[in-house]
Amino acid sequence: MSRRGPISLVVAALLLGGACASHQTRMQRALDASMERAYLTGLYLQTVAGISGTPSRLTRNDGVVYLSDVAPQMLFLAEAGDTARYRSLRAFVADKMVRRLATGVVPGRRYRADLRFEDAPAPTRRVLGRALIAGWERLGDTTSAQLVAQFAPATDDGATLEPVDALVSECDEALDVVGSDPAPARAVLGKARGVLASARQVPTGPTAGSRLGGDSELKAQACLARAAIAVNDPDAAVRHLDRMLDLLKPIVRNAGRPDLSTSADVLRTLSAVRAAGPTSYLPPGTVARP
Repeated sequence: MSRRGPISLVVAALLLGGACASHQTRMQRALDASMERAYLTGLYLQTVAGISGTPSRLTRNDGVVYLSDVAPQMLFLAEAGDTARYRSLRAFVADKMVRRLATGVVPGRRYRADLRFEDAPAPTRRVLGRALIAGWERLGDTTSAQLVAQFAPATDDGATLEPVDALVSECDEALDVVGSDPAPARAVLGKARGVLASARQVPTGPTAGSRLGGDSELKAQACLARAAIAVNDPDAAVRHLDRMLDLLKPIVRNAGRPDLSTSADVLRTLSAVRAAGPTSYLPPGTVARP
């Protein structure tokens, strides 16, 4: 072989790599630098988050299963295509966590055999509705479609959300319609910086409704990253993804985990990142095959 052969192969490989990179979308190029960190964080959360299709494993220390834990996991499992675990939780909700009235089905806030029924707050009810719709659309679960179609008309519970939590709610609602109207998602992304900056000036503590830097901001950054991907805004996607990963870094380092609902939200975002990121990305240790 000519002494030039190996050098020519290297040059050819570099040229091929450059050609592949040039065919990446702006979103793929933007996300490229964050992909390994996103993958490793997702791998950790999938191991420790406690996502389960067994309702008894979702019981908190007070012996109660809360819909605010169950509904986000149902949404994650539906989007992940995990039919078995999704249907297990949906069956539990339909059997134990709703009340059937003449006006329709009313979701309950929590379940323990000895507790009286309490209506679920509006934000939790909306998450359950999204989860059931996803169960029908993604998994073809007809019971989910029937259950959400029977929901009683929602009533305003009068609760006032803290600014960051209100931002999350607005972001979720914008993503509900982003396929047909991206304007609400763009509007949420536009106002997010101001809302989060203002929240950082508010003291947090045991009485604070929103803990910036805690689960509230994690939920916000996760939703905002999904919104940015949905409207194809690479700069915003990277900004919110990297902030989300920064917030998770000390949790991972200390072998902790966010609460169940936040973990489900983060895993949904990391799934969206993998789908939108560079297709050439291979997780560490993965062997490329022809």
